[in-house]
Amino acid sequence: MSEKKIFIRESSGLVRQMSSRHAFAKVLAMIVPISVYYTMVYSPALPGADWSLGIVLAAIVALPIFLTYLKLAEHIPRSSGEYIYITRILHPALGGIQAVANVFSTPLLAAILSQIEISAGIAPAFQLLGLAFHNSALLNLGTAMLVNPTVFEISAFIDLIAMWIISIFPPRYMANFLFGIATMQVIGGLLILALLAQGPKAFELAFNSLSAMYKGPTYASLYSSGLAYYSPIVNPLQTLIWMILMIMWMFIWFFAPSYFAGEYKMPGKSIKLGMIAGYAIASAIIFGLVFATEYSMGIPFFNYVSLNGWGSNIPLQAGSGFIAWAGILAISSPILAFFVAILNLGLQFVATPLSLAIPSRVLLAMAFDRLIPEKFAYVNPKLKTPLVSSIFVLALALIFEYVTINGYLVVSTIVLIGILFLYQFLLAAISAVVAGIKGISGEELSDKDKKEFLIYGSLASIVLVISVFFSIWYASINSLYASMVIGNLLTDYIIIGVIPPVGLLLYFLARQYRLKQGIDINLAFKMIPPE
Repeated sequence: MSEKKIFIRESSGLVRQMSSRHAFAKVLAMIVPISVYYTMVYSPALPGADWSLGIVLAAIVALPIFLTYLKLAEHIPRSSGEYIYITRILHPALGGIQAVANVFSTPLLAAILSQIEISAGIAPAFQLLGLAFHNSALLNLGTAMLVNPTVFEISAFIDLIAMWIISIFPPRYMANFLFGIATMQVIGGLLILALLAQGPKAFELAFNSLSAMYKGPTYASLYSSGLAYYSPIVNPLQTLIWMILMIMWMFIWFFAPSYFAGEYKMPGKSIKLGMIAGYAIASAIIFGLVFATEYSMGIPFFNYVSLNGWGSNIPLQAGSGFIAWAGILAISSPILAFFVAILNLGLQFVATPLSLAIPSRVLLAMAFDRLIPEKFAYVNPKLKTPLVSSIFVLALALIFEYVTINGYLVVSTIVLIGILFLYQFLLAAISAVVAGIKGISGEELSDKDKKEFLIYGSLASIVLVISVFFSIWYASINSLYASMVIGNLLTDYIIIGVIPPVGLLLYFLARQYRLKQGIDINLAFKMIPPE
């Protein structure tokens, strides 16, 4: 077989249109700073955790994984991320496992994120605007999205489809959209920080004022009840678990640019600059939000209301996250409330398109290697995106949207992230270790490069294994943690256990099928795919 026939064509069909600011936007898109609430919400199960220490350690401990991806993207600048690293450095069968994990998990995450967008972005933003401007229509619309299951489901489906449309835009336009929303998120996050920095007295007065309008509880009564979920004595184990949850939910999501590496101009430089800038800025805002939350409302109050709410009478609910928290302090100033609502409206408008675009790149790469039908490698000449793969991803996401909203599938988000840790990040980290020992076929690596691959990959592997183990093991000794974080262990274990055999079966069946056609797909895995 001639070399030209190893791949289905001599070019990926993707176009280099993006720059470092787009890589920056993709990092901010996945590390959504005000989503930190959705990790802090587990805090009632960790009453002895030191928030300040945990959040700083999380950003530091995640660095080896960050640096591993930085090196891999620099030396293998092809779209589809870990799939290329794993199949070319380790083994194509392991790439099949990563691909199945990715194509299952990321559309499922996209469905979950679209629901978070409604409950923590759009709905509370409408409520805040309605309260500040005394507009009952906006207030009732936002409330209906939260309390009416039909309205919530329709809203989530609309959001998911709209974000999919963004995901199939030409890469430059999608990236410009992400950059615009990410910029709004940075400004919005800083505004929330400024509001919370007014301190505990300001928050207490603002909360009591809103609560009194709806005959709700006082700040003092909720704080007092929250003392049952708080310990002034720091517990090292609980701080470790809190740190791990922050790594899993927040600090690991810097990898997005690597999935589009073949679509960047000067990828080595632009991806590096974008990833570093995005990680630094996101981390700074996350630090600020954690410190400001602890300072402004206090851990006992936060822990109680994150677990029990602050009363169903108040339309702006605690479960809506930082728009609600900061909104309490902004309601008295309509202009301030307007900016809090609008700047933070698109809580997951950045993450959802990426969660739909990422698996489409993996499917394209799999088709290029002939693991799946070649049609999945079709790149629309106008959109410059893998359209068939994107349509398949949308179909999966719509199914996941329906089954998760209606309770037919209940998967712990942390366990879902654990799946990505095991079958994506860990395999990519091991790839880096192997690259440090054996090098990368077709790539010149200096002794310094090999040393960095070996060190970063080894440390990243240790962090990933420890994170998955402790995040799941801790459920065996803490029942509240188990109910809040892990959920149905049987479902979780089934999903974790099914992915590897499905991935291996996919590879071996594809290989046998292609051998009957006279094609040895293993030849492709000895080469870096064409640009």
